[in-house]
Amino acid sequence: MPKGNKKTNEKKEDLEKFAKELQGSDSDEDAVVIEQPTVEPNPPHNDNSSKKVELSAAEKDLLRTELDKTEEEISTLKQVLAARQKHSAELKRKLGLTPFSELSQDLNRSLKTVTETEAFQKTAEVASATSDTVKEKWNDMRNSSLFKSFESKLGTAYNSAKMAASTSIDHLAGAARTPTQTGTPVGEEAKPIS
Repeated sequence: MPKGNKKTNEKKEDLEKFAKELQGSDSDEDAVVIEQPTVEPNPPHNDNSSKKVELSAAEKDLLRTELDKTEEEISTLKQVLAARQKHSAELKRKLGLTPFSELSQDLNRSLKTVTETEAFQKTAEVASATSDTVKEKWNDMRNSSLFKSFESKLGTAYNSAKMAASTSIDHLAGAARTPTQTGTPVGEEAKPIS
């Protein structure tokens, strides 16, 4: 019998046993006491006097047993998960898979998925057609007489500005090379002061 079915059957048996104990018990010791809380118009917020459900010793034992089993299963599952993660990491290491290569593969798969969609295909077609149209319009505009006239005028203005700047720089350079005549006359030599 599989392990899961065995546990399920054990739980069913425990519940049936508990139900029989409740039916066969006439004493007040094993009885479950459920009291209805009284409804107050404005109940106080921090009042610990609310009625609690009292559990019998058998119920408490049953719940403790089930809690222990559940915690044991959780512990086992954590151990199994840790072992599987360790095994996975070891296999990846042997295959030479690094986190970067995994990320790269994931991105490539995602990109391939996106590029294969119909929406992407249509967008690519529209972008290509738009690009072709812009190229054609740009070539038409460059070949127009208005653009050629503008280009010619712009070229002339550029050349004029370049010539003016060159002339100004030459003039300033020439002025810097010749000494100024405002100091000592050329014919007189400076005499030392005695």
